[in-house]
Amino acid sequence: MAITAARVTVSTAAIALNAAESGAVSGARLVVKNTHATDACDLGDSSVTAGTGFSLAAGATLTIDLPHGEQLYAIRSAAADVVVAVLRLGV
Repeated sequence: MAITAARVTVSTAAIALNAAESGAVSGARLVVKNTHATDACDLGDSSVTAGTGFSLAAGATLTIDLPHGEQLYAIRSAAADVVVAVLRLGV
């Protein structure tokens, strides 16, 4: 898996921050940064809703290793959309 980077706009519907993997990839390491100045977002599985996931505060960064086939989703926690910077690395 190549190293990729993206900025993902997180709104009112949960959005995947990494693609489903195929082949022999053993998993993925994600570095996720909430670039918004004041609003948090929530992280979780595809059913995450505002206020129910892992809260990623404005300006905060999280590094997470995901097993093969797992996806991380985000949804905004407040009234404004947030942009999340995502660095994806194969592990």
